[in-house]
Amino acid sequence: MRLASFTVALAIALALGACGTDDAADAEATVSSAISGVAAGDADKVCSKLTPGAEQKVLVALRNNPVGPDINATTCEEALSKLHASLTKAQKAVLVDGEVGDAKLNGDKATVHVVGAGMDVELQKRSDTWVITGGFFK
Repeated sequence: MRLASFTVALAIALALGACGTDDAADAEATVSSAISGVAAGDADKVCSKLTPGAEQKVLVALRNNPVGPDINATTCEEALSKLHASLTKAQKAVLVDGEVGDAKLNGDKATVHVVGAGMDVELQKRSDTWVITGGFFK
């Protein structure tokens, strides 16, 4: 009897805990994938997760590159390819796992902290997909 009660209580707790976490997990996965994409040099993958406005913010931020030489580029893909080439092995190692903190949700917006990179990435949910709107290399 006790085992059955425990099993029911555990099932209820898991069900309640799962409510609302898909959005948080999806937002975190978007940022994690983008960060690991930077480490891997997959500029197309990273840029596909950015809004056009975020792409412009990346171009501006990398002109005064916080992790190396200034990067002048005309496209997101060019900028991130150059960024990848300028990263040291140690910097790539920090980013390769794309480690992020818990997403903070506010309706269709979210903020995700990138562990080891000291940046908070801003996202917005558009058509059931989380996209990065800012904070990337700020």
